Amino acid sequence: MFIKKLFLKYPQQKNFLLALSGGVDSIVLLHQLFIYKEKFKHIKIRTIHINHHLYSHSLHSQQHCENICKKKNIHIILDNIYIPKNNKYGIEGYSRIKRLEIFKKHILLKEILLTAHNLNDQCENLFLSLKRKSGIDGLSGMKYSSVYHGMKIVRPLIFTPKKKIISWAKKKNLKWVEDQSNKIIQYDRNFLRNIILSKIYTKWPSFLQNCTKSMQILTQDQQSLNFFILYFLKKNIFPDGSLSLLNFKNLEKEAQYSILKKWFHQNSTKNPTYYILKRTYKEIIHNKNYYNKKIIFHNHEIRRFKNTIYYIYPGKNIKKKILYWKKINTILKLPNYLGTLIPSKRKIKKQKKDIYKLPYPSENVLVNIRFYIKKKYVNSTTKKTISIKKIWQKYNIPPWLRNTIPLLFYNDKFIAAIGIFTIHTVSLNSPRYIKIVWMNRIF
Repeated sequence: MFIKKLFLKYPQQKNFLLALSGGVDSIVLLHQLFIYKEKFKHIKIRTIHINHHLYSHSLHSQQHCENICKKKNIHIILDNIYIPKNNKYGIEGYSRIKRLEIFKKHILLKEILLTAHNLNDQCENLFLSLKRKSGIDGLSGMKYSSVYHGMKIVRPLIFTPKKKIISWAKKKNLKWVEDQSNKIIQYDRNFLRNIILSKIYTKWPSFLQNCTKSMQILTQDQQSLNFFILYFLKKNIFPDGSLSLLNFKNLEKEAQYSILKKWFHQNSTKNPTYYILKRTYKEIIHNKNYYNKKIIFHNHEIRRFKNTIYYIYPGKNIKKKILYWKKINTILKLPNYLGTLIPSKRKIKKQKKDIYKLPYPSENVLVNIRFYIKKKYVNSTTKKTISIKKIWQKYNIPPWLRNTIPLLFYNDKFIAAIGIFTIHTVSLNSPRYIKIVWMNRIF
């Protein structure tokens, strides 16, 4: 039985959702699961078949899956993918993205998704990764188990050669549907499978196993590398996700690239291309004129301020926006996911330096929040005229964040930058004051 490891690794797992295509791999996986289900009654299996509507045999595959599940009294989910002609991902890429979305839509809370990828698929992925100029992550191939957006995926046949799967299927007199599209060599995977790798397997029979061994070694190396990268990031990342460059710039170039890649992934869950890493390295980190430089990556910006780089979502321009706070004792929601302003009546703790006693507005005062000022103001505590720009610099606020900080005004009179500083305080003994807390602040 090829799936023995599944139940050894997850002995308490009861619920499985099997991706059933109708091909030999998923049919074998279904039958082996059913054997375990008959032996261990607590196991629950559901299947899901996705019709891509690409070829005339698509409906035949669907009907075959339905018939098998009906005979075995196994619930089957049917869903569809309709591929647009001119999509930027291509047929294979678009199908892969949509399949994951469909799996995510149907999987239950305690289920594990099972796919029937085999050892040959793994070897094909290695060659495809080489074609795409992938790094060690791509070359290490698919893992036995992984997580996608909170969805657990397990590949029980990933260490089993295709020949063994077919042999077992024939021995059990199983019926499956041959996907005719697998013969179309215009697809990269089919070209590798039918033209290149078939000859390699004939020439070197042990190539498949050796290929897998190399990928396992790469996986081990990647895990070791990740350990040190994550340790470094833990020591050099600020709570807002920004990365300090003080220790970073002392590392070798190759190490900087690896750490940068992981930093990108932590912020976006998407891996940057080598081109993006190279630009970040040259234009942001090792550029004396970095001040106005920015790199766009998946609707976010990579910027630098002094010895720190930031991964930020610019949001809409709210420079001219004014929020009128009619009832200052209520919570005020800020735009661009900047959080909320909460009036607080609790006693201010000494360590909370970013919460101040502010003068309570009189009844006729129009309380409002703005995000931009350019005038000079007189500080009530020092009696000195100060510019807002110098205050931002004093508190190390990056230029691109300055127009996202809520500024408190009474009519047109500037009172405070919430959570940063105030120019109008009240005495400790004053009975009329207010404290405002900025929740989910961005730094």
